Amino acid sequence: MANQYTKKKLISQQNRKEIFWNLLNSGLAGALVFLGSLTSGKITWQGLVFGLIASAIVIITKFKDYWDGEKKEYSTKLFKFL
Repeated sequence: MANQYTKKKLISQQNRKEIFWNLLNSGLAGALVFLGSLTSGKITWQGLVFGLIASAIVIITKFKDYWDGEKKEYSTKLFKFL
C-alpha cells in the first residue's frame, strides 16, 4: 500500500542538475555578450539597454537549443497522468 501513495517524480534529481547547469551556461553566455557590449569605450544607457536585450536573446536561444533536444523526454512524461 505504501507504493500506492508514492508518485513517480516527473523530474529526477539528476535531470534537475542538468537543467540547472544548462541554465547557468546560458546565463554565462548572456553575461559574456553583455560584457562585450561594454567594451566600446563609453558606457551609455543606450549601450546598457541594447546589451541587456542582446544578452536576454542569447540566454533564451541557448536554453531553447538545449530544451529542444530534451523535448522528447519530457513531453512523454508530461501528460502521463491523463
